[in-house]
Amino acid sequence: MENCTYYVLFEKQLSSSDQYHPYIIQSRVISPYLIEAKFKFFGWVCDHLEKLLYSIINTNNMLLKREGNSYRLTLQKIEDLNSNQIYSADSEMITRPTLKMLYFRPEEVPLLEITFTTPLRQKHQGKLMSEFMWEPFAKSLINRIRFINEHFNRNELNIPEQINLDGVEIKEANTYWSEKIRVSFRQESKMSIGGLLGSVVLANVSPEMIGMLKLGRYLHTGKQCTFGNGEFALRNLSENQSVTENKSTPSQNKEIYLSDKSPP
Repeated sequence: MENCTYYVLFEKQLSSSDQYHPYIIQSRVISPYLIEAKFKFFGWVCDHLEKLLYSIINTNNMLLKREGNSYRLTLQKIEDLNSNQIYSADSEMITRPTLKMLYFRPEEVPLLEITFTTPLRQKHQGKLMSEFMWEPFAKSLINRIRFINEHFNRNELNIPEQINLDGVEIKEANTYWSEKIRVSFRQESKMSIGGLLGSVVLANVSPEMIGMLKLGRYLHTGKQCTFGNGEFALRNLSENQSVTENKSTPSQNKEIYLSDKSPP
């Protein structure tokens, strides 16, 4: 059973919370008859990549229900994160996706912007946050990353035991609640998976917490992560920064993407 792909992915053997599954599945409707789905798998789950890819390819011609209507799914193509073609309906060739290695990289960033690109559904004292609060957000992110690292990544991320969360100042908070409803036709039920969208500007975030935030861009945070919730982007708003992810020159407004490289 331990080597069964279905058991590894979907059985809640390690936690009663769905945020601890080692995968994320996001989808968006591009046009009435075109859907883009994004799959993320973490850690040693990628050892099952061939079986996972085979399962995705086998969705071709399967029944898809959307807004009460039934359709036959036609799989056009699969690409990896570098836009390399893995599968195409026009070719029998299947190639292995490129994997992205994640590292814990502390970094000095005096002024930071976080933009939530999918709803942040975060609880504090038993209630969903209606506005951004730093400490519940940071603690939830740390707990999620530690759990994934321990149970699905063989503790290969060198994360320190203590991460300083003190002294962080919220300079700006432009967030709003975005409702999102998930419909399960199998269970004949609806559920809310909405949360906060928008952006916040933070000052005095510790270098170690910056390292955790950089990991969080890929691992997400909050509740219902498996449905794509809790995705965010980071920008370095500090002046006199010169290192960017794509090594481009700073823009005129000095808003620069954080570096994934080791600090000098």
